[in-house]
Amino acid sequence: MTNPILRKEVLTSLRTWKALAMQVIFLAVLIGLIFDSWPAGGLQSLGGDAAKSMLVVLGVGQLLLIALFAPAFTSTTLTYEKEQNTFESLFATRLSPWQITVGKMAGSLTYLLVLVLMGAPVLAALFLLGGVSGTQVLGVIGVLVVTCLYLGLIGLTVSAVMHRSYRSIIVTYAILLVVCILVAAVAWPMSGNLVQRSGPMGSKILHVIASFSPLQAMLSLVSPEGAYTTAAHGMPPYWVVYLVIAGIMLVAVTGYLYYKLHRPVAPPRPRERLKVVERGQITARTFFFLYDPAKRKPMIRWWQNPVAVKEFRTRPMLQIHWLLRMAIICLISALCLTLLVTVAVAGTVHEGISLISQMVAVLAVLQVLLVILVGPAMSAGSICADRETSVWDLMRVSRLKSWTIVSGKMQAAILPLIILVAAAAVPMLFVTFFKNGLWPSILRSLVVVASTTLFTVVLGMFFSSMCSRTSAATAWTYSIVLLLSVLTLIQLLGNDRISDATKRAIFLPNPVAAVLDAANLPQFQNMNLFMPHVKLMGVLMIGLFAVTVARVWRLCKSD
Repeated sequence: MTNPILRKEVLTSLRTWKALAMQVIFLAVLIGLIFDSWPAGGLQSLGGDAAKSMLVVLGVGQLLLIALFAPAFTSTTLTYEKEQNTFESLFATRLSPWQITVGKMAGSLTYLLVLVLMGAPVLAALFLLGGVSGTQVLGVIGVLVVTCLYLGLIGLTVSAVMHRSYRSIIVTYAILLVVCILVAAVAWPMSGNLVQRSGPMGSKILHVIASFSPLQAMLSLVSPEGAYTTAAHGMPPYWVVYLVIAGIMLVAVTGYLYYKLHRPVAPPRPRERLKVVERGQITARTFFFLYDPAKRKPMIRWWQNPVAVKEFRTRPMLQIHWLLRMAIICLISALCLTLLVTVAVAGTVHEGISLISQMVAVLAVLQVLLVILVGPAMSAGSICADRETSVWDLMRVSRLKSWTIVSGKMQAAILPLIILVAAAAVPMLFVTFFKNGLWPSILRSLVVVASTTLFTVVLGMFFSSMCSRTSAATAWTYSIVLLLSVLTLIQLLGNDRISDATKRAIFLPNPVAAVLDAANLPQFQNMNLFMPHVKLMGVLMIGLFAVTVARVWRLCKSD
């Protein structure tokens, strides 16, 4: 702690209420997992099956929690300094670039290591059951420590490149989704286990690609004989390759940060100035884009919400030409994924299960994941972004009501999601041409997607009204949404140890499980999650929306 930057970063992160809240959530989830997975009467077989199953659940659960909380503490380390105009002052001190690099890296990673140490007693409780050796527990803790460094370095790298904290958090969560889930899918049964089906050289390449995922490394350590961890022929286990990759990345990112902090700070690139085109004037740009972004906008109509119009005209990602581009990208991506899903599902479905029905379920899940990934980015900065600038003071002195402000912000956040979901839903229409009777499943799936969209937007606006910084609101929104939709799925690893009632209660707020039930997937048909999930989301949305309106009404009052 002789490094002043390290001391400042550690004390600042540990003294915030956000750190305390995340510690409470971390321990509460782990306690819930071990309480639900503990064998009845504290008894188990001589082979230690219960302890081994609990080790899988707890190891994967802690890893997902660390991946969930890592961007909140690492991806804003350098961007926050840039936003506060204190980044340049670091170079005016007598600290060397190496001290600044080590201080920032160690300071942001310390909190994640604290979370790992907090979860160690939960893993040690497995010794009471027997069947789990100390070497296995230490191996899980070692992978968790390496994962803290691995995921933390990803956030630090993004923070060194970005200039805004909320953008850094969004990009970090997107990268973690790819690193933790997508690259590991090539080794899972849902992809037909491409690692085994490829040729000798292709299987080794896919084995290395899957080893980039810390989730795949943890699964290979706690369940080496499972269906998700079959390695390529002649290759070491996934966790061994993962440790090598994490070590290489540690050296590479440390060198990059040292190089980045050794150079003068580059200011953000200014936006391109657009030449205003008068209305009625035809230009080549208008013909090419069907909508000219430089054309002068009309006056606000009496029936339009002025806050919504202001959002659409000032936020770059809400411009019509950008929305059209994103919709086209989503449509093309959905069509390409439909082809990939057809190939993957064709090799894994059982007899008697329709390939078309499986495609509807997968496409519905892709829509939910799209909302989860994009929704918080659209809504989390709705209110606190104006509070960080002088825009909110201008809105306070206007005659706008709190209801008008909240509804306008909500319209600006939800319309882009509707466009993206509608573009991603087009492949479902093609599916109906190949099989009749799928409309009920498609409509039920779209209802779940719609409720997820509304809930994500309202949740983001709730945290946007409660937090004073956009980065904090974005981190909290992503954390809660991913906690409900991804982390609750880990109970599938301990499927034989969890009762049906407990499983249904855990899956109830999960939009992924609800959309699979709505699509009539056989594994979820007996849970009856569709209507209870929609009702629960409706109640939560009404409560969060009411609190948000009350909070905005309070913020509009004079100090």
